[in-house]
Amino acid sequence: MKYLLVTMKVNVIIACGGNGTRTGLPFNKILADLNGKPVIYQTVTKFSYINEVTRIIIPASIEDTDLIKDALGTLDIFDMIVFCPNGDTRTKSIQSALTCIESDADIISIHDGARPFVTNDCIINSFETAKKCGSGISAYGAVDTIAFINEHNQICNIPDRNTIFNIQTPQSFIASKIISAYSIISDSDSFSDDSSVYTKYIGQPTVSKGDISNKKITFATDLQSFKGCFAGTGYDTHALVADRDLILGGIKIPYHLGLLGHSDADVLTHAIMDALFSCCSERDIGVHFPDNDPAFKGIDSTILLSKCLEIITRKGFSINNISCVIMCEKPKLAKLIPDIITNLTSIMSIPYDALMISATTTEGLGFIGRGEGIAVSCNCICCKIKENI
Repeated sequence: MKYLLVTMKVNVIIACGGNGTRTGLPFNKILADLNGKPVIYQTVTKFSYINEVTRIIIPASIEDTDLIKDALGTLDIFDMIVFCPNGDTRTKSIQSALTCIESDADIISIHDGARPFVTNDCIINSFETAKKCGSGISAYGAVDTIAFINEHNQICNIPDRNTIFNIQTPQSFIASKIISAYSIISDSDSFSDDSSVYTKYIGQPTVSKGDISNKKITFATDLQSFKGCFAGTGYDTHALVADRDLILGGIKIPYHLGLLGHSDADVLTHAIMDALFSCCSERDIGVHFPDNDPAFKGIDSTILLSKCLEIITRKGFSINNISCVIMCEKPKLAKLIPDIITNLTSIMSIPYDALMISATTTEGLGFIGRGEGIAVSCNCICCKIKENI
């Protein structure tokens, strides 16, 4: 969900000091094209639409700063972005960024600019764990067996896989603690990540729930695998009746009638789900979430949307863009659409401008024109990002 359980003010540092060496690029890999948008654009947007994030700090080289600004040019969020000089190591870049933190920030979250696949859940889990425990280090359990080998390439020990985790970013911390830790670092110290700094100078950090899809762009194949894209279509309609809430895109709409259905009858979310399933060669929502299953009676359809996203992610797909048309005579929705887009893009962890929603009437014609129901048509494009998990 978009809104956190605990109110907090978060400043995000996005480390951008990488290069294109291992990707075979002659420039910083965060500037590489990723499905029509630069990597850094994809990464920044994941944080920019979260209400609790009030500042995004980008440490970057002088040469890259203008290029990054150009890459973010279509985002209307420059009032919350601060650039600062990077250092010759990641550690020194973060130290530089910490000088730009807002004095009343509760949480500082540090993320790699080359991790554009981070999910909204991953981000919020990190924030909330930091608020509760002092730190929230995104991580997921090892999938493969891990072994220690000796100088002869012989396996000498196999640790319990249940105790082995892959560490990612974001890594979030109580602001005062991580600032204190970085203030102690000597000039000779250099760390690969922020949890290592916290461990040395503060104490044992706490892991938050990460995601295997939150991979870091490292090799050319991480960019090339985005080339296969597929289109999908979804459509849904529900009748308007008394004594029901009108829910569209997870938002309760003020109106004296609501939509009839087994779930909350969120016709917009249903159409989006069917479009996503369509372009990923999955059966429709009626097959995945039958309307005769008591488990789904009255359920919030955004919960089903999250389950839909899990399904398409397991198949290796990522959302590129979605376009929807809501057809209804009343109520008027124009002023409510921005809130609906904000809610849905947060749930789907996509940029605000990756979802287009318009509303129209049918000029009084048909069941929609008579005010008897609402229909939604949706088209989307999803792209293959990796082999099946």
